[in-house]
Amino acid sequence: MFKITAKFVQATHGGVRTLQRGMQTYTRYAYYSLNDRKGTQDGSMSQKPYQPRYSLDYDRPEDFVKSQWCKNQNDSINYAIYRTLVALYFLFVVMYSAIVGTLKMKMFIMLTYWSLYTLTACQILRAVNVWHYISLKRQKKELQMIKRLKWQWTLYNISVGTAPIVATLYWGIAYDGSGYNFINVNTHGVNAAFILLDTFITRMPVRLLHVYQSSLFGFTYIIFTIIYWFFGGLNQFGQPFIYSVLNYGQSPKKALIYIMAIGFIVCPLIHSFVFFLYRFRVFIHRYLTTMDKREALVHNREK
Repeated sequence: MFKITAKFVQATHGGVRTLQRGMQTYTRYAYYSLNDRKGTQDGSMSQKPYQPRYSLDYDRPEDFVKSQWCKNQNDSINYAIYRTLVALYFLFVVMYSAIVGTLKMKMFIMLTYWSLYTLTACQILRAVNVWHYISLKRQKKELQMIKRLKWQWTLYNISVGTAPIVATLYWGIAYDGSGYNFINVNTHGVNAAFILLDTFITRMPVRLLHVYQSSLFGFTYIIFTIIYWFFGGLNQFGQPFIYSVLNYGQSPKKALIYIMAIGFIVCPLIHSFVFFLYRFRVFIHRYLTTMDKREALVHNREK
């Protein structure tokens, strides 16, 4: 019995130490992401003094128009084609849902479509910016941190914060068991899955302090729902609310709880998770780059 207890304590201590090391690593990456002094996309070290990175200033604009895995001009072309196909796909989803969908004008009161339109606008802007970058490279000009890149970053931050929330709320609360179709799968599933998958393809940076952007977007929508309800707006079923959880007339406390939980808990958690994926992507890239350099060095020595 004593041996079993000792092994259990030893295993527990080992698990705690592993957890502590993991938290320390994550905290270190979080700190470096705030001040951009280490752990950058290309593994370089910046000597800039610490300052909170809540702004849209950035000194490596190429990160917004390249894949994390781009190595040459052909890779940039392939990435531009990928960005164009993604933009066309989501534009098709928007048009299809507008033509075939049953919501008609009620689409514009739904958070689902606020999020979808933001995501689509972001993809279109990203495609435009990538092709613009390729054009500049052919002219042997440098890309600057222009306003279009800042708008792209803002729309990206909003998209990565809202798309997973939309998917979670729909399948967890709003879904009525009516089955699956092209519209509800793409507007409440594919969009969120794409956000997570694309995080490992793009070189887009993520900053923890940019969480305020998706939160502001969410609170803007909440203000809209309150105004809509106050003036007697109805949902697609003729009910005096847009979503049942936001029934301000009958359950104002319940609505307030949902609003506070999503705005101050869910949004930051999702943004932090995307930030973790971003740091993990950079870590993998740096590790593979280091291994390639070591193999090249060993190969040169053998010669």
